[in-house]
This record gives sequence, structure tokens and C-alpha cells, in this order.
Amino acid sequence: MEPTQQQLEQLAGIWESQAQDDGPVVDYSDPSFSVPLGVAVHPVEPQTLAEHFLAHWGWAKWVRVYAKPPQAILAASRLAVAQGKPKPVSWMAPGTGQPLCSPGGDPGVAVLRCDWTPDADEARFNAEEARRQGLYLVVDESTTGIRLSRGGACAAYGLEPDAVLWAPTLPGGRTLGLLAGKGEAPPEPGEKALPGAEAQEAAAVLMDLSRRHDIPAAMETLGRSLMVGLNYFSRQAGLGDEISLEGPLSLPRLTGRRLWAFMALAAEERLRLAPLVLFDPVLDQEDAQDLVWPRLARACARLKVLPEGEMAPLGWRDAGPSTCRAVGDILKNIEG
Repeated sequence: MEPTQQQLEQLAGIWESQAQDDGPVVDYSDPSFSVPLGVAVHPVEPQTLAEHFLAHWGWAKWVRVYAKPPQAILAASRLAVAQGKPKPVSWMAPGTGQPLCSPGGDPGVAVLRCDWTPDADEARFNAEEARRQGLYLVVDESTTGIRLSRGGACAAYGLEPDAVLWAPTLPGGRTLGLLAGKGEAPPEPGEKALPGAEAQEAAAVLMDLSRRHDIPAAMETLGRSLMVGLNYFSRQAGLGDEISLEGPLSLPRLTGRRLWAFMALAAEERLRLAPLVLFDPVLDQEDAQDLVWPRLARACARLKVLPEGEMAPLGWRDAGPSTCRAVGDILKNIEG
């Protein structure tokens, strides 16, 4: 992915400057969203959430809302049992190396996570494997449902599950588990099994945001900016397999031989990253680029001079032998 001429000029200036900034922390590692609470227009009740979800995932015929994600999984397990399948659940996560098995015996339910899947073929292969085994297939859209595409992993990869699970990480430790599917529906949960009012409101605001705005497109823009900056600065620093970005731009993954060192350096520059890059849909895209690119530049430059196995030296560019002997020696050796 090549930058435009205007971007090239900006990137070159950032690389030459290596200047630090005093802007706010940019956090691409937080699975929760910056949700403005207290702004819901309609009363937030389970039925409201169900209507939001059915409008977003058009193929689903029913929705059930629970206080905790395990309650939604238990409901799916009971549906499988009603169909004559075993009760245990198998978690399938292509791209993570996890086995397609259940520790509790022969499974009757397969929960498929697609946030780490290498490509659409791998996601479909796992879905087909679950079908071949006669399992009740649930796609976990907790991460992919809003970020990957308007219809989540199901739309992006052409999956046709029996149900989907949506249990996003909500602000303040709030929890919610939403199960939606076709065919037979589980019974309505009792009052004690329903989520709290704040969790319902946060989930409703997220669903409303996803309906009114193309959040995956906004995240793809942030992903493209991150990839352009990382590719440019890693080339300038002479990095090879130390760090790179792969996967869909709206939900990319950091990889490379020195991934963890790079993330530690970026964190010191106030850019928090995780191997699975999690953009926030409310981030201003232009502001994010202006903050992220200088921090990527410094992290890449520092990674190049950081010996493997050592802690990240602070302030490598401004440090001299009098303030940081080890960094000064490193720079002297490189110049020599």
C-alpha cells in the first residue's frame, strides 16, 4: 500500500524530525468503545436491543438478551440439546492455533471466532467442519460484529450459522450477552438474567451508531493510515521481519519477530497497541493520523537500535553518553 505524494511529504518530514509530542494517548488496544451514555432517545429495554440487532443482522429471526455472555452460550447449548446434540461447547478460532475440540467431551455446539482468521477461506473451512460434525454453529461477533463489516464476519466471509453471539466489551466493566438466530428460539430469560440498565444503554448506543454510520469504513481508514505509516517508517529504519501489519484493514493484526518490543516502544510514545489492533469508532481520523504517525516513526527508529532481549531505552534520540551510556554506545557503533 503506497502513500500519496502529499502523504510522502508528510511522512518524510516526520521521519526527519523524530519529534515527540504532548498530545493525548492513542489507545488501539482497548476492546471497549467510547460510548456516550445518557443520550438514548428511546427507553433502553431488551426489546429495544432486539429491534436494533434485527435491523443490523437481517437474517436473524429472534434475539435474546442476557446479563452475561455465558448465559447466552448456555442458551445455545440448550437449543442443541433440544435437537438431540450433546451439550458441550467447542470453541473454534482459526488463526490462533486452537484445536477444534471441546474439553468436556464430544461437543454439540461450535462457537466460531473470526477476529484472527487469516482469510475468508479459513473461516468458511471451520464453519463447514462444524457442519460436517453436525454441530449447532454459533458465530461469535463480539469483536467482528461492528468492526469488520456492517454484517460482521457472517457478511464478510459468507457464513450462515444457526445463531450469532454478540457480547462486546462495554465501558465500566458492564456485561451483556446477546444471542440471535433462526429456527427454534430459546425461552425469554427471567428478570434476574437480564443485563443492567447501563449495559443495555451502552449496547443500544453502539447498535445505533452502527446503523447510522459506516463504522467499518471509518475503521478501514484508520487501518490504512496505520499500515501506510508503519510500512514507510519500517522501511526507513531498515526493519525487515521485525514488525508488520496484516489482515483486513478494519481489524488488522500486528505481527513480526519483535512484535512485543515494538509494542513496548510504542507504548512509551503514548501509542498503545495490541497484536489485534482495535480501533475506536469515535476517533477523529485526521487527528488520529497526526498523532499516530510521529509515534510510529519514533518506535520504528528505536526498535532498530534496541538490542534484542533488552528493555526499551527511553528518549533514544535525545540521549547522549552523559544521560544514557548504553544508548550513546549503540548510536556510536551504528555510525561507525
